[in-house]
Formats: sequence, structure tokens, C-alpha cells
Amino acid sequence: MNLKFSIKDSYREFLILLLCFLALFSLNLIYEYKKYQNFKLTKHLLLKNNIIISSYQKTNKKGKKYQVFKIKNSDFVFYTTSFKDLNLSKNDIINLRIITKNINFKDYLSKNFFVPSYDFHKTNTQKENILVEYFLNQHQNEKIKEFYGALFFAKNVSSELRNDVNFYNIAHLIAISGYHLGLLFSFCFLIFAPLYAFFHKRYFPYRSLKLDISIFAFLLLILYIFLIDFSPSYIRALCMSIFAFYLFSKNIKILSFKFLFLSVILCISLFPHLLFSVGFLFSSLGVFYIYLYLHHFKDNFSKNYIHIVFINFWTFLAMMIPVLYFFPLISFQQFLGIPLSILFALFYPISLLLHLLSYGDVLDEILLALFDFKLNSILLHIPLEIYLIYIFLSFMAIFHRYLALFVISLGFIPFIFLI
Repeated sequence: MNLKFSIKDSYREFLILLLCFLALFSLNLIYEYKKYQNFKLTKHLLLKNNIIISSYQKTNKKGKKYQVFKIKNSDFVFYTTSFKDLNLSKNDIINLRIITKNINFKDYLSKNFFVPSYDFHKTNTQKENILVEYFLNQHQNEKIKEFYGALFFAKNVSSELRNDVNFYNIAHLIAISGYHLGLLFSFCFLIFAPLYAFFHKRYFPYRSLKLDISIFAFLLLILYIFLIDFSPSYIRALCMSIFAFYLFSKNIKILSFKFLFLSVILCISLFPHLLFSVGFLFSSLGVFYIYLYLHHFKDNFSKNYIHIVFINFWTFLAMMIPVLYFFPLISFQQFLGIPLSILFALFYPISLLLHLLSYGDVLDEILLALFDFKLNSILLHIPLEIYLIYIFLSFMAIFHRYLALFVISLGFIPFIFLI
């Protein structure tokens, strides 16, 4: 009787929490729609103090060159083009007019869209944050600057560096997410726990040292989200971590698909634009496949290091088809991403410490050699139908261990096309 009551009570709480999140999502949706209506009031809207995140040159079918700009406004990020030589570059602050006629609510809600524009005027050039400058000025090579800018501050990367990263299938390592948050959280404990322990023993031994350090670490991690400009993958990781910390303090199981589902819904409820974020999707799927492994195989091995190796191999194969759907480059070189993902647990804190000590350039030559190394590759486009069937089978694999193994083994198939 107690067990039945417990299960029934648990599901009641789950549904109440879900309804609260859906209500929050509805309120945010209404708020965004009101902003959208104001946005559409003027067909030729003047936007002031926009920052150019990146710019690059392209050529159309007629052979005419034009400039593509990725620009950040206080409310959204948008792409626009110009056939004129405007002499504008990254970090320039500009005013311009955009034509809002063809922007629908879905585009506006995504906070990332293309819009025609004209009447560009440069007003200033944005200076980097002192901390960002301190880190990036330790490097001479622009590609390495981009790499560390993305790794520590979620800065935009060029198509060249993105291509280099895709050759190793390690985009998840430079997109700040749960992996980084866990390492930063551990780093906070390593630095502050010994200092706090001195005062804790003498003045307030009645308090929980772990709890106090955890709260302080989370405060720092919340401040960090402003420094990296609300990176979608980091938002997922932070919300999930805070939610997990709360549930764990209440002795509620957190290694469950129910917890993951509620965490994703919470993030989308707070930030509806995450519905359209590829980074958020990859981050959520990555955690889902880790949970899928633990769900079926966590009791199969007694040694944690065996799980670390298998989880990295498992997640690599599991994410292959979703990643190829959005980024179709494939190479046998991507298998090197497995050991690199394991080594990253050492590389990240070491490189962070080196930068704090002004020796951030120590590993630059090694990184450049890695980026320059290329094996044969092809572009393999995954049809939408295949992608959706794969995601559906992945969810069904929760209930069947052998189906999970089958789904993950599908990650080998794209490599056949390289032979």
C-alpha cells in the first residue's frame, strides 16, 4: 500500500511540476509575442548599437561578391548582407535599418534569423572585457584566439575553425556545456574548499561545508552565464545542475529520464528560443544518450574508468547521425574525438590554469598541429526522415536494451561511405 501511494504521489508531483513549467512557458510566449507585435509596427526599423559578431565574403551564382554579417542586437541575433564595401569588421558597433516585412513570429522567437537591411553607420568599436582580453592576448595566432574564445567565453568561431573541429567531431568540447560546468564546479571546490575549511572549523562548524561551497560555486556559475552571453548549451547545463542539486538535497533520484525531461522543459519554459537552438538540441541529446547507457549498462562493470571509456565511445556513435543531419562532414579522423574527449578532462583545467598564470600559449603549437592534420573526408547528407526515425528509435530504446545497442550501432553506417 505504501509503495502504491508513493508511486501515485510521485506522478502527481511530476504532473504538477510539468503544468507549472507549461504555464511559465505560456507566459513567456505571450511576452515574446507582445515584443514581436511592437517589432512589426515599423516596416523599416532603425536598430541602434548593434555589434558585428562576424563577417565573411561570399559569391552568388552570377559571380558577384557580397558581404555577410552576423550581428547581435540587444534582443536577438540576425544575419544580413551587403553588396557594398562598407569597411566594417568584427566588434564594430553600428546603426542600421532592417526590413521587418517577412519576419514571422517563429523567426522572431528563435532569436536568430536573416533580414534585409540598409543604411549602415559605424558608431564605435567594442572593446573586449578585461578578462577576455587577458586570456586572448596571450596568443598570436588568430585561429587559436578563436578556439580559446569559444572554449572559455562562447565566442563565435570562423567557418575554418568550425571545419577543423568537425574533422575531429569535438564541437561539443568547445561549445560550453555540462562537461565544462562540471569541471568548473570541481575547480571551485579545489580552490575554495581549503580556504573555507579554515574558517568553517573555527567559527561555524555547525554548517555544511559542502553545501556552502556548492551554493557559492553555483553563484559564480550563474555570473559566468552573463560573461558568455547566455550560451544555449550552458543554459541547459546550468538549469539542469541547479535543478539536480535541489532534488539531490531532497534525496530524489536524478539519474532518470523523468529528471532529464523536466530539466529540458524547464529550460524551454524560461527561454523559449531554445526550441530552435541546435546547440541546445545537441547538448540535451548528448545527456540523453549518456542516461541511456547508464540505464542499461551501469551495473555491468565495477570499474569507473571502464564506464568512462565506454560512455565516450557510446555517445560518439549515438550522436553521429544527429550531427551529420546538421553538419554533413564525415571522416575516419572523427574517431580521434573519442580519446580527445577523455583527454579534455585534463586539458580544460590545465589550459585554464595556464591562462590564469599568463602561460596560455604553451599548448598553441600542439593545437595548430592538430587543426592542420586532415584525413580524407566526404559530405554525407542525412535525410530528414532518417533523422526522425533515428530519434524515435532512440526514445524507444529506453524500454529495450537490445534496441539501444542496435540504435547505437547505426552510428557505424555513415563510415561505410568513406570506404
